[in-house]
Amino acid sequence: MHRLEKAHIKPISAMLARTFKDDQAEIFPDPQERRVKAPYVHELFLCYSFPHIEGYITSPRLEGVAVWRRSNINIGVSWQRIIKSGTSHLALKIGLRALKKIMFFDQYMDLKRKELASDKHWYLNMLAVDPRYQGKGYASKLLNAMLLKIDKENLPCYLETSGEKNVSIYMHFGFQLISEYTIPGVKDRFIAMQREPKRR
Repeated sequence: MHRLEKAHIKPISAMLARTFKDDQAEIFPDPQERRVKAPYVHELFLCYSFPHIEGYITSPRLEGVAVWRRSNINIGVSWQRIIKSGTSHLALKIGLRALKKIMFFDQYMDLKRKELASDKHWYLNMLAVDPRYQGKGYASKLLNAMLLKIDKENLPCYLETSGEKNVSIYMHFGFQLISEYTIPGVKDRFIAMQREPKRR
């Protein structure tokens, strides 16, 4: 695997927008607006969180990406972090109303994570494979390398996902369903999963 570098952020953000093209319907109800602004949302998150995450790509062709962080690192969306990270231009492109929704959703999920997850763990913030490359083993490549490292640290992992297909994929890697919840204003049901470390 290759480390996620700053130079990858813009093209990765475009890939994420393609991969999760329907996931921001509550933030951008209009499909055309969503198509234009969704890449800015991903770019903003990756830019301001970059110093605090462990990000990996499958190759320079950017078939897939995984973003992890330790549980003691809080990188929730806030005006202060946006200004400090120099991403105000992206915030303006996204728009105030949409940013307020993003902040609410982010804070809600952060509270649920603190409620459900073990005290010390790794959080899988994002796992995505470009639709053009799905089904070719790239997700396994991204997960296996990091899970091996986490097992050596004897720490659990936590994630949220939606959709039964995703649940079955993560269960294949040892994750178990621990809770389900919805966010006010979001129609999708979120599934919280945790994986206990394996002894090697």
